[in-house]
Parts: sequence; C-alpha cells; structure tokens
Amino acid sequence: MVTIGEAFTPTEGIIYSASDVKLKMGLNLIPSPGMLHLTESSCIWSCEERNASISIPWPRVGAHAISSVPGEGIFLMVDVNIVWPGFYTGYPENNGDAHPDELGEENDEGHDSEISDGAITEMWLQPASREIVDQIFSAMRECQILNPGSDVSEDEDYIEAEEDELEEVEDMRNLQLDGECPRDLGHVGYVQ
Repeated sequence: MVTIGEAFTPTEGIIYSASDVKLKMGLNLIPSPGMLHLTESSCIWSCEERNASISIPWPRVGAHAISSVPGEGIFLMVDVNIVWPGFYTGYPENNGDAHPDELGEENDEGHDSEISDGAITEMWLQPASREIVDQIFSAMRECQILNPGSDVSEDEDYIEAEEDELEEVEDMRNLQLDGECPRDLGHVGYVQ
C-alpha cells in the first residue's frame, strides 16, 4: 500500500539515498526538492521543507526507466492512482472519489493515499545530475530484483536466466518517453 505521511528518514534496509531530488507526479512538479531513499521494500521520497513523504512498495512500481522528458531523471509508473492532498490530485476520472469503497484508511505512520485499483500514476524523480540518475536506476533495478512479483518462480533456472538477461538489458536502459505515439501501437499501451 502506498503510504503518505510526515517527512522521515528510514533506518533499515537502505540500498541507496540521494538528496536534492525533485518529484513530479502527473503534471504537478512539487516545488521543493526532497531526499530519495531506496530501501529493500520501498521507494521513499521525503521533503523536510514541506514535512511530507510518500512511500511506494516495490510491488506497486509497474515500470521504471531513465527518461529525458520532462528532464533528465527516472520515470516511474505506479499501478495505483494516487491522491496526495496538497501535492497531487490524480487523474479526474480515477481520483479516489469515483471508487469510494477503495479509499485508504488512517494508520499510525501517516495515512494511506486515496487509491483506485486499475489506474496508474506517472511519476518522475529528477536528481541534480546525470551521474545520480544512473546510480538511482541501478539501485532501483537491485530493489526490484529483491521484490519479484507474486507470480515469479524462485527456482534456480529462473534466477540464472534473470542474471544473464540483465547483461543484455543494460544497453536498453534509456527509454524515450517523448510524447509521440508509435504508429504500430496506436493508443493501446501508450504512456503519455
């Protein structure tokens, strides 16, 4: 579950951290940069200036890629529609109010965002330099490997095949998301 709450720094399972990272959700750029923490279980963006954080468990991250649009950074596709009051309202057709029986509930650590299954949230993490982008991408790949989907087989053949394929995928890291729809895909499966 995606959790929204007060700014914090995790203390366990940290794989990578970077400061001065901007967060863009949909069309909204959050004006204050924050601290990015990639842990074994979650991707956490925390902003002391705004006293706010968002924690996204790795199984909720449907895709991540290096992007040059809207700026040099990491594109994330989260498999829920996030509503973060004061920061991001989500897509109008899936803003949490359309499915009131699926709204998040309060908890001790903050509160869950209002979410709608079947929707997505597009996010961009924009660090200060290209070198940091590469480091974040590499750490995210490591975190995704630590959190395979529930349908992933843990047998030895799968793990060996996955390691071999990672070398081949290394050159395919720079996914271009430039607003143009490929002719052969039409609008199906296209992220805009």
